[in-house]
Amino acid sequence: MVDPGSPVLPRHSAALGLTLFAAIALPIVGDASVLDWLLAIGARDPIGALFGLFTFGAPFLFGLAVAVASVLHDRVWAAQVIQVPLSLTHAVLVLHALAIVHAPGVPLRLSYLGFTAVSCVYYLYAKAEADAADRPLGPRWLTRWGGVVLTGVTLWLHFQTFGQRPFGPAIHVALAAAFLLAATTPRERPSE
Repeated sequence: MVDPGSPVLPRHSAALGLTLFAAIALPIVGDASVLDWLLAIGARDPIGALFGLFTFGAPFLFGLAVAVASVLHDRVWAAQVIQVPLSLTHAVLVLHALAIVHAPGVPLRLSYLGFTAVSCVYYLYAKAEADAADRPLGPRWLTRWGGVVLTGVTLWLHFQTFGQRPFGPAIHVALAAAFLLAATTPRERPSE
């Protein structure tokens, strides 16, 4: 049983989550970061910037959610905090997959489509099975799964270009933080 006075995620999860979140300010293409893009959009259209944050920024918001959940002591609240940006991330994967279907020049296009299909179907299956058993997915499972999904996506992006330019350090930092979240977050115990 989990000690009610201790956080539901290990301490290092907060550092990795904050690292993933901080990647929003690192250069992603050229010298521009996702944060730069959002600020430029926000200067013209604040609602557009908010929409951009929930789409392009969803992986970074997942990192922030993990950091917040790392200090929570309530397992249910921690899981809900993580689940929102993780669900957004899966939705964005599907939207990007639909766009990539119509872009035949994208390298490794089929691998992205397959990864998106498998990860989204598995997430829906795991969530439905956990809810049916009246044992919702816990914060550790959600953190590990988010790390796995973001590792796959950032690794795929590592092999892509944006306007003939490779992606910058934001992708590499996000890849490292996501991989470490997936690899070092302990599994849920059966009693949790």
